[in-house]
Amino acid sequence: MDIVDNRQRQQDELVALEAIFGEQAIERCNVDGGASFVLHAPIDSMEAQADLRFYFPESYPSNSPPIFEWIGARDMSSESRPLQAGFIYPNRQLLFTSEMTEQANSEIHRMWSEDVGKDVVIYSWLAWLNDYLAERWPLPLDPIPLPKDGKAKPPAAADQPSANIAAEQSDSSLAPAIFTGRALEMKKSVFVGHVAQVKTAGQVQAVQSTLLQDKKIAQATHNIMAYRIRLENGSLSQDNDDDGETAAGKRLAHLLQLLNVENIMVVVTRWYGGTHLGPDRFKLINNAARLALDESGLLKESSN
Repeated sequence: MDIVDNRQRQQDELVALEAIFGEQAIERCNVDGGASFVLHAPIDSMEAQADLRFYFPESYPSNSPPIFEWIGARDMSSESRPLQAGFIYPNRQLLFTSEMTEQANSEIHRMWSEDVGKDVVIYSWLAWLNDYLAERWPLPLDPIPLPKDGKAKPPAAADQPSANIAAEQSDSSLAPAIFTGRALEMKKSVFVGHVAQVKTAGQVQAVQSTLLQDKKIAQATHNIMAYRIRLENGSLSQDNDDDGETAAGKRLAHLLQLLNVENIMVVVTRWYGGTHLGPDRFKLINNAARLALDESGLLKESSN
C-alpha cells in the first residue's frame, strides 16, 4: 500500500468519525507528512468528554499505528441534568495518569496490529476507552445544597454529612458537632470549609471519619485538614494534612496560628473544576476555612 492509498484511507476514517461524532467534534490540523486532528469524544458511560489529539503518519494504516495524545477531560454531568437554584454542581477530577496512557497506547497498537489496514481503528479504540475509563473514573457527583440565610448548617441536616450517624456508630464523646460553611467557587472549582471543636486525637479521627461518610466529600479531589489542641499539661498539639494539595495543609495550620485558635479542627473540601487556579487556590482554601469559623461562632468562642 503506497502513500496515496494511505492518505485516502486516512481521509475515509476522518469522514467516518465526523459522521459518527459530528463535524463540530473534530478539529483538523495542517501538518507535514500526515494527518492530525483533535477529537472531542463523548465518554457517555461517565457523562464526560475526552479531548484527544491524533496523528496519522504517512505509513498509517499500512505499516504504522495511529498516535494519540491526551489533552484533557471535561465533566459533562452538570450539563446533562436540569440545574436548580440553591445548589452547586461540583466537577470531578478526571485524571489520565502515565500508567493509563501506557495502557491506552498498548491497546491502540494491539487493535492496529491485529488487522493492519483497518479503517476504524480510532472508533474501535474509543469504545474500549469508554469501558476502560468507566472502571477508573469517579461517578458523577450529586449537587451540593447551599446553606440558607447565609448561615452555616450543622451536618445533621438531611443534605449535609451527618454527625448523628457517626455518633450512633461510635462513642458520642468522640464525635463532636461539625459545622459546614458556605461554598466558595472559582472557575468551577468548589471549596467548602468544615469546623469542629476537638480536644483529643480520637476526636480528630472521628471528625474525619464522619465527613468521609458523605459520598460527595469522600469523592472530592482534596480534603485538607489542620488542627490545634491545648493539652491538659499546657503543651500544644497541632498537625495538618495536605491530602494531595501540596503545602495546603501547612497554610491552613498557619491560618489557625494567626487566628490564635485552640481546640479547633478545620477541614476544607475541594472539588476540582478542570481549570488550574494557581496560587489563588490557597486563598480560597483559607477563605473557606475562615468563613466556616466565622459562621459557626467557633472563632469567637475560641478567642474568648
